[in-house]
Amino acid sequence: MVAIGLMLYGFVVQPLLSYGTVVLFLYGIIASFIGLIRHRQYVWIYILRLLVCFTIPVTNLLMYFATIGGDERDFDFQPMPLAYNLVFILEIIIILLPEIFLLIERKRSVKGKLWIYAGGIVGVSILFWCTI
Repeated sequence: MVAIGLMLYGFVVQPLLSYGTVVLFLYGIIASFIGLIRHRQYVWIYILRLLVCFTIPVTNLLMYFATIGGDERDFDFQPMPLAYNLVFILEIIIILLPEIFLLIERKRSVKGKLWIYAGGIVGVSILFWCTI
């Protein structure tokens, strides 16, 4: 319930703060539904990408809250640390990874696509929660 509330709050506040999050979320949702219709062999990858799409606004909102510093007299925003920028870049790569797999598979087969994708999600999650 709290996660849903944070996600809804993120959808209200994040568009004002970061259009990149909204664009990434919308691209992931649209591409996942199109992929579920066209590519049946990637069903689990597209389902995992849908789950990642719904966590992106929450994680980016938490990263935003982590950059708020100061006290009530000297309230300011600190620049995002390198780890947060790395998390955001890896989120972009994870959202685009199924299309990258499709491009690679035109020339050669990729073994263990689901495990590579799941490992990438776990790696980004661990990096995110270690930096918060």
